[in-house]
Amino acid sequence: MGLCPEAVLEPSSPQAIASDWLRLFISDLESSTSHGVFSLEHSFVDDSYWRDLLAFTPDYRTWYTRHQIQQSLFAGVAIAKPTQFEIVQDVRFKRAGINKTFVQGIVQFQTVIAECSGVFTLVQTDGGTWKAWSLVTIMDRLRGITEHYTIGNMSLNRPFERKDVMEYGAVVLGAGQCGLAVAARLENIGIPTLVVEKSAAVGNTWRTRYKSLETNTPRAFNALPFHPFPESLGEYVPCAGVADYLDEYHKILGLHLLTSAHATISYDIVAEKWTTLISQPDQPTITVISNHLVAATGVGTLKSDVPFVPSIPGKKSFLGVCVHSSEYSHSYIAEGRNAIVVGAACSGHDIAQDLVTNGSKVTLVQRSPTAVVSREAIRRTLRGYFPPDILPIDIADRFYISHPFKAVKNSQKEIASTDDDFDKEIREELVNCGYLLPKANDDLIDRLVIRRGGYYIDKGCVKLIASGKINVKAGVEISHISPTGLVFADGTRLTANLIVFATGFKSPTIKEAAEKLLGPDIAEPVNDVGAWDKDWEFAGIWKPSGHQGLWFAEGDLFTARFYSQLLALQIKAREMGLLAPSGDSYL
Repeated sequence: MGLCPEAVLEPSSPQAIASDWLRLFISDLESSTSHGVFSLEHSFVDDSYWRDLLAFTPDYRTWYTRHQIQQSLFAGVAIAKPTQFEIVQDVRFKRAGINKTFVQGIVQFQTVIAECSGVFTLVQTDGGTWKAWSLVTIMDRLRGITEHYTIGNMSLNRPFERKDVMEYGAVVLGAGQCGLAVAARLENIGIPTLVVEKSAAVGNTWRTRYKSLETNTPRAFNALPFHPFPESLGEYVPCAGVADYLDEYHKILGLHLLTSAHATISYDIVAEKWTTLISQPDQPTITVISNHLVAATGVGTLKSDVPFVPSIPGKKSFLGVCVHSSEYSHSYIAEGRNAIVVGAACSGHDIAQDLVTNGSKVTLVQRSPTAVVSREAIRRTLRGYFPPDILPIDIADRFYISHPFKAVKNSQKEIASTDDDFDKEIREELVNCGYLLPKANDDLIDRLVIRRGGYYIDKGCVKLIASGKINVKAGVEISHISPTGLVFADGTRLTANLIVFATGFKSPTIKEAAEKLLGPDIAEPVNDVGAWDKDWEFAGIWKPSGHQGLWFAEGDLFTARFYSQLLALQIKAREMGLLAPSGDSYL
């Protein structure tokens, strides 16, 4: 192990602090290797976190406390033999809370099989030294693998040739953001991939939504790998722009993709092969054999494609129109319509704003407190994705995932960049209208990152609520639906001819998702887990599902870009025979 030469720096600079820490970290690793005892006492604080994304273990793992890290990672570090540590520029001080300061940066290194990086977050100890409070290590690429998509080489140049029987390294079900990103990542490292999409056109899921829908996060944050969103779409991309981008994406990259396709799937346990029978209108059925099957159909454990509508008596008696937010489109807008939107997260506010803007009278029914933040607050959180502070996408992504999910759950108040006065005006306006906000100790990062719900990023709806253009009915249970609207537990009534349930989607276990998509026989060995495991890592998605060669991919555009690389590397590592027979470690 060796530290790359660094220029002489002022002791107080974050770069100098990081360099001093890296020397201690390397010394700890070298001492552990030579003495057979893994100790990080000089480089990690006692209550520290280490999250590993494939660099030292072929899985996503998070360990908490230095003692657990030392016990759990000794074998992985010994096998990986990390060397060539080098700090990337842009080491920075990061303020958190009122009195907390971190030093945060990125280090690159190599293992025997991969090029890797790590995001370190350092805290100053009582003795004045800086030690790691968290470290996230990531496999970036496997050594010796030529990547296809480079500057000036943006298409596969391998036209799709339809045959009765075809072989691919992987078949991807679904051509949404996750399916396309996975296919691009796999093709990039030499695994031929076929994408199968049931809709007639790529992007239809976005194209059929209401016209005012747009991304809540900036354009750069949402780009898929190898091809950014066009700047002409603006900082926040409208849904039609996302649909067009996805359709353009697969064409520019030359991905093999079939639309209007129905897939019938079976698995050969002896051959360890998937057989996918694909039928399309006016085309003969084709048989595709593959080692891997990636389900990216929106059926998964974070949020599925199955709408959740609460069971409320009297729904069949309603004389108006009653729909879930996933069905809501511009066709429901009518001048003078009297509408109720049930659910006060992002979709609920967006739909309420869309209806009011187009002449409807709207009441937003809020069942529980909602965390509301401005776009400016999100801009501060995602500073690396916005000009003028925009960073290269790989660097921005690593800073974004710099805290393990478990640290987010345990220490939100310590790591959040808080400003009690920020968004104060928004909060006061909402409270004055009877809107329910979370208590002061609420975990906003948990809502944004872990739960992925229970929040709203304001795009103008707050002003409409504050001005009385959108009414709010908060904190009272719905008793039943009457022919003319809603009746509440306190006896009050709301009259409407349109009710929209913006109440989210069901969250099945990965086993339930597999059974629905592939049938009970294939689903049998799949892990019966929900969205997160005990260490607050993804459970069953973007990682082995429990069934040989079966993978699940789901999430938003950022998740698709970042985790598609890790899924592709897991598949490639298995194709290269780099894992021990147990699958728990590298060879």
